Amino acid sequence: MKYYMPAFALASALLMTGCATTSPWDGVPYQERQEWRTIGMEPYAAKQLRSSGFAPEDVRAWVQYGINSPQVIISWYRAGFSAEQTSKWLAKGLTLREAIELTS
Repeated sequence: MKYYMPAFALASALLMTGCATTSPWDGVPYQERQEWRTIGMEPYAAKQLRSSGFAPEDVRAWVQYGINSPQVIISWYRAGFSAEQTSKWLAKGLTLREAIELTS
């Protein structure tokens, strides 16, 4: 039994060290992290937006209009709506599908 204890301790230390060095911002350059934080985006949301081709400056207006959801930003943007237009449709309680139907 005493032979397994050092191996267990070493494995535990390596596991904890590995976890301690990871960050939710891994993969995002430091300067860009700061830009995402400045506009109030959490790491997961920023990474999701980033992977869809958005930069912090692209999202700034959406956040200023109170739209923080990556799914909402991505889907409404891809449908051709601006942040301002989206905020107005959402304020009226309309879905993306309804907004598309009403504008066509």
